[in-house]
Amino acid sequence: MSRSLLLLAAVLLFAGGLRTFRLAEPPAMVFDEIYYAKAARQYLAGQEITEEITHPPMSKLLVAAGMAVAGDRSLGWRLAPAASGTLLVLLVFLLAREVTGSAFTAATAAVLLALDGLAFVESRIAKPDIFLVTFLVAAYWAFWRYLRSGRVGWLYLSGAAAGMSVATKWTGAAPLGVIPFFLALLLWQGWARLPRRHWLHLVAAYGLAPLAVYLLAWTPYFLRGHDLGEWARFHVWMFRFHAGLTATHPYQSAWWSWPLLVRPIWYDYQDLGGGQVRGIIALGNVVVWWAALPALLLLGWETARRRTPAGTFVLAGFLASYLPYVFIGRALFLYHMLPALPFMVLALALALARVRARAGPAVVGLYLAAAALWFVAYYPLLSALPLAQARFQRLMWFGTWI
Repeated sequence: MSRSLLLLAAVLLFAGGLRTFRLAEPPAMVFDEIYYAKAARQYLAGQEITEEITHPPMSKLLVAAGMAVAGDRSLGWRLAPAASGTLLVLLVFLLAREVTGSAFTAATAAVLLALDGLAFVESRIAKPDIFLVTFLVAAYWAFWRYLRSGRVGWLYLSGAAAGMSVATKWTGAAPLGVIPFFLALLLWQGWARLPRRHWLHLVAAYGLAPLAVYLLAWTPYFLRGHDLGEWARFHVWMFRFHAGLTATHPYQSAWWSWPLLVRPIWYDYQDLGGGQVRGIIALGNVVVWWAALPALLLLGWETARRRTPAGTFVLAGFLASYLPYVFIGRALFLYHMLPALPFMVLALALALARVRARAGPAVVGLYLAAAALWFVAYYPLLSALPLAQARFQRLMWFGTWI
């Protein structure tokens, strides 16, 4: 077995074990599970969906698939998110290897993602965001496979993954903008050549394939007797719902604060008595996030000087996932940053590769050890494991974290 495969197997075993251990805890629904798990229950029962109708159906169908396997209980609600979260780590490894050509950089990016608190928590709750990011990264990875191999089948896989992303949340449309932009830049800069016969495939892969997949996700809706006119009117309603949303929430946060982890989200919190508490906090790994911001700035500076395809792609992917929230006035939350996280760890892994070349692998090892120590320290608050009230207070570094 090659070194690259050994690294991948080790990272996957680590990530999958973390995401599935004590997956059924807590046994009750937390946060938005009261909408998504209940909607999945309605899908399994063949009922009209009333519990969560503000987003397309893909995530609820996937949660329902997990419930069909493991039952209508906490393990069933979270089985599909855990599988998706583990697959995301694999896809980040594969994408990073395609973009950088380095197994070390790919493994570093995957480990950083596996150790992130927000990615971990979102992999263990019945919500749409982990599915959204998994499909996003799959779309980008398949596109890069096309660039490396020239096989148009990868284009269609990329377009289908983009369609699944949009069928999870409309914000999943980012690849449909990033990929054409990046491809145009590749051609303009002379970094790639595109056979003339592939142009039609491009249109079909990123036009027809996403549309077909998006429509397929609505199959249960149509099977209940709804027609295309109702479907179109329902989409108008969804758009107006999100555009007119004015409700506030105690855990909402501004887009500019997300890279700094100013305001996390408590998905669950219980005082167990006897000086013990337990909770689930959606909080990024500060060792990763606080280093990712300067890594992105450094990558931006280097890309402006050298105009490398890898740097351009990482920056375009990050900005496409992050900047749209600048223009959204509704209540926003830290988890909206999740689609940008794969590009944050990619930028950081590229920076660490340079550190390794100049200062040796020991320095990188120390940094990864620091990220692992943060994860170990916060693991109880990421996984609803009881801990002492005094330790809880020590982990709350800022008042805005409570």
